[in-house]
Amino acid sequence: MSPVGRFLSIMLAFLGTSRAWSDTSDFRLHTINADSIYSSCAVLDVNNDGHLDVVAGAYWYESPSWTQHFVQEVEVIRGRPDGYSHLPFDVNHDSYPDLIHVNFRSRSIYWLEHPGEHPGEWLKHLVAKPGPMETGRLFDIDGDGRLDLFPNGWHFAAWWDLRPNDDGNGTTWIRHDLPQEAGGHGGGFGDINGDKRGDIVGTKGWLEAPLDRRHGEWIWHGDFDLGRTSMPIIVADVDDDGDGDLVYAIGHDYGVFWLEQQQRDGANVWEKHLIDKTWSQGHSPLWADLNGNGRSEFIDGKRYWAHEGRDPGARDPLVIYRYEFDSATRTWTRDSIQENGPAGVGLDPKVADLDRDGDLDLVLPGRSGLYWYENLRK
Repeated sequence: MSPVGRFLSIMLAFLGTSRAWSDTSDFRLHTINADSIYSSCAVLDVNNDGHLDVVAGAYWYESPSWTQHFVQEVEVIRGRPDGYSHLPFDVNHDSYPDLIHVNFRSRSIYWLEHPGEHPGEWLKHLVAKPGPMETGRLFDIDGDGRLDLFPNGWHFAAWWDLRPNDDGNGTTWIRHDLPQEAGGHGGGFGDINGDKRGDIVGTKGWLEAPLDRRHGEWIWHGDFDLGRTSMPIIVADVDDDGDGDLVYAIGHDYGVFWLEQQQRDGANVWEKHLIDKTWSQGHSPLWADLNGNGRSEFIDGKRYWAHEGRDPGARDPLVIYRYEFDSATRTWTRDSIQENGPAGVGLDPKVADLDRDGDLDLVLPGRSGLYWYENLRK
């Protein structure tokens, strides 16, 4: 078959599948602040009143009225506000959640100290300036039961052991460097080879975790080249065959993909499957069970104006979808959350039971505003 014929057959098959996808949504949109320009957010009970609040950039929003309160002045660097992640973590161990920020243009990691029972400005503490980072996430990398910091470094690869001080007052930040190959645009964490230890995924391969993750040698496997992917790359046993597969989007172009891990003749083989190529800029996906059936879904949507309109599809409508894998048919079903709305998926969206009604909601920050999609499935 000619290249044109192959292309047409693929598109016809894709369109045939898309007709079966749902066009209805089980989510209701709420606007927290349509004028917000910050690309990251956190969900936490700021004032200890039993309600979950939202923090985004310079402000926190008090539930349920979303009254705006000041947090900290945010530095704007070449038109972009700092704060490429908002990661809740009690850094000083005072029982109040602080926020860890991982940043691109300031090339810095810092944390904002919760003011405690006295409302006011959150104090900023610089940790390190390792280089530009797309964003960051918290994982238990060393398997000690505590969360560690994994930033997505462009020109370096490392993780930080967030170890409590011996006196229980504060946290020691211990940097652990990784092989440089794991750096780049995108990354993830999870058990790839089924040995019960979390491995680190880069855009051009993965690092096999040693028994001693703090001091042992991480082994590089250059098994694939994913391109400029999302952060995170989701590591999950999608097809329930006992090994870790990858689910990801392209951060600044079209495409959502599933990379299936297989064993052939004793060798590790990765087969790439297209899930969706109708929208672009899926920079920061989530992996969660929104419909309550016990299986996690891939949740992602278009980031708004990531590079001032220079990315492919930048002017397309803002969409948000959830994708669920059917192991019987080995296909993904797409469910629409937003087809052409105001919300974009920025750099650090959150999934949480914001209204505490027993199901998971979406909190979405971005340059087009700060929004909450209430899950109505419950």
